[in-house]
Amino acid sequence: MTLNLRLFILFTAFSILSLSAQKKEASLDFGLFLGASNYMGDFTQGSMPVMGETKPAGGLVARYNYGPYLTFKGTALYGRIQGGDYNFSDDLGRRRRNLSFRSDVVEFSVQGEWNIRGYENTRTSYAWTPFLFGGVSVFRFNPKAQFNYIDGLHDPSLRVQNGDWVELQPLGTEGQETTKFNDKRRYSLTQISIPIGVGAKWQLDDHWALGFEFGLRKTFTDYLDDVSTIYVDDIIVGGASGPLALAMKDRSLEVNQMKFENNEARGGSGGKDWYMMTGITITYRILGGSQPCFNF
Repeated sequence: MTLNLRLFILFTAFSILSLSAQKKEASLDFGLFLGASNYMGDFTQGSMPVMGETKPAGGLVARYNYGPYLTFKGTALYGRIQGGDYNFSDDLGRRRRNLSFRSDVVEFSVQGEWNIRGYENTRTSYAWTPFLFGGVSVFRFNPKAQFNYIDGLHDPSLRVQNGDWVELQPLGTEGQETTKFNDKRRYSLTQISIPIGVGAKWQLDDHWALGFEFGLRKTFTDYLDDVSTIYVDDIIVGGASGPLALAMKDRSLEVNQMKFENNEARGGSGGKDWYMMTGITITYRILGGSQPCFNF
């Protein structure tokens, strides 16, 4: 952890504690998020995720209950998203494309929760509420795909990489930053997203609370899965990034399908990708509410 990050965390904590000291009914909760992650993009159909691609997710959550109807929340979450054309074997186009990916996602977010019924950190009144939330997050992703060497199809120099999970962004699989497309920059692996969702929370006693939330993340990139626009000529991609880029940009020959021509559609660039984090929160009040000091 860098010095700047440590200073930021300390400053944020002291700011929250200061606010809490000024507002007697306010409280600060800290705990865990345990749940699942998934995504929607070029390896799904419409706005529906592939449920079989759901993966575990988890992280830390802090809630500053400013008042009965407003809660500020900060999270640090990790999840994995993945998908592939192998999920749609009945679709001849997807079977021919034969692309896939997986990516670990690390997210830091600040959110506001509107407690619809009103909510207090006490078991005696307003002990539960549904809520809506929204905010902003910074997330890091890095799409990869597994390379499977096929003798006679791939460059012999790639034999040693058989089975490796290959980072796709540096390869420029859609011609990013090549001589012909030098104005088409490689997508950034650090992005902004907008978390939105619904949930409910229950105060179990004067300290412990349990919550459930379903959260979507609207991103501003179409490259969570490294697929967005068109196929680019082999000479352009191979000349810029080498034989591994050629092998990963068009994988139709691996399944005995016809190779894609230059400028054929590789993905659907009409919309941006989404990901989701859904799960339960288990939190413990460490400051405020009915207790004016720390309780561990």
